[in-house]
Amino acid sequence: PATPGVLMAALSPGSEGRVVSSAAPTVRLFDGELSSVSRLQLLNGANVAAVRAENGDWEVLQFEQAEEIEPSVWRLTGLLRGQSGTGDCAAAGAAAGEAFVLLDAAVVPAGLAAAEIGLLLNWRIGPTGRDLSPAHVVGTQIVGGIRARMPLSPVHVRGRRTAGGDWQISWIRRGRVDADGWESSDIPLGEASESYRVDILLPGDAPLRSATVAAAAWTYAAADLAADFAALPAEADVTVRQLGAGGWGLPGTARIIFS
Repeated sequence: PATPGVLMAALSPGSEGRVVSSAAPTVRLFDGELSSVSRLQLLNGANVAAVRAENGDWEVLQFEQAEEIEPSVWRLTGLLRGQSGTGDCAAAGAAAGEAFVLLDAAVVPAGLAAAEIGLLLNWRIGPTGRDLSPAHVVGTQIVGGIRARMPLSPVHVRGRRTAGGDWQISWIRRGRVDADGWESSDIPLGEASESYRVDILLPGDAPLRSATVAAAAWTYAAADLAADFAALPAEADVTVRQLGAGGWGLPGTARIIFS
């Protein structure tokens, strides 16, 4: 059986890919137990769990220390948030009472075929060894597989003004397929082709200009800038998404200071 539970208190929003000591969520387990690991084991992929986030998706996180503070209640510290491309879920946080499950060997892939990805499928869930009658199983409908094919958000989105008044926008892509190697100068593309969508918008507003490019850079020409803004604002947001098998991926965002 898996090791499921619920959050005893809200998990505050956090940043992905950083071990933090400020957050210390408590989890009540329905079954099983947790254990602590060393920092090296943590960075090698140990103690992975999923938490239902406020945005409705699942944050994948890791924890370094697990302390049982009362029967079946565990305090987790040394969190590594937003793993497996779930930085948007980490930024959303999670409410008290949300589901928690340890992603150990008991939790296996659903085994969706390529033709089943994105379809609303009927699932029947129950204990191993029992028949599939309503007395032992529950039914639900779930669309699966889309998130696994969605490109990760680009990082290090930056803007630099040129002598001619243009703005050079650049970023670094990330990969979801075979992207952990350090031997080559760049990671594999992992998608059928390289394509990005760049959106320019005022903070909290709809996009004023969008562009699709085939490389990790785009020039916001001075003429386009003048056409988009009657008066140059102090700042604007740039959002970059990569196109992949799962459609447009998660956004990488930066704020450009014009003045």
